Formats: sequence, C-alpha cells, structure tokens
Amino acid sequence: MLAGLLARLCEQQDLRALGMILPAYLSDLGSEQDRDRLRSVLHMVHAARWLMAEEQQTLGEAIALLGERAGASVAGGVSSRGG
Repeated sequence: MLAGLLARLCEQQDLRALGMILPAYLSDLGSEQDRDRLRSVLHMVHAARWLMAEEQQTLGEAIALLGERAGASVAGGVSSRGG
C-alpha cells in the first residue's frame, strides 16, 4: 500500500512529501523503533494535508495498518522491496 502511494508521489513529483517519507520508509527493517519513526513521519505528512484527497486517504489507511501490525512492517523491510 505504501509503495503504491510513494510511486504516485514520484509521478506527481511531490518532493516535499517524498522527502519526509522516503528516509523512514527505506530504513524500516521491521524493528519497533523503525515502525515508530515511519508512523511518526506518516502522521506528520497526513496532518500537514499536503496530499490530494485520494493520497490522503491511502496515507490514513497506511497509518492505521501500521498501527494494527505490531509485529510486521508496512514497508516490508528491505528484502521484500528487492533492495
């Protein structure tokens, strides 16, 4: 879900949101600290209302999913992204 949102932000060249989200997304290896950092960044972007309605909705869903998945990473860790 989050990977698709990031792809759309790349297409739209939304550098402000990408600049906030990408560092936390790419460094999410699944630890609780990584998830907390990612969740915090997603909340900041969501609260800033920088995104269009559809992306804002997807971001809200990603935040909720991240909160529900105590033992798993929304970003999926580096290995599942092929990096």
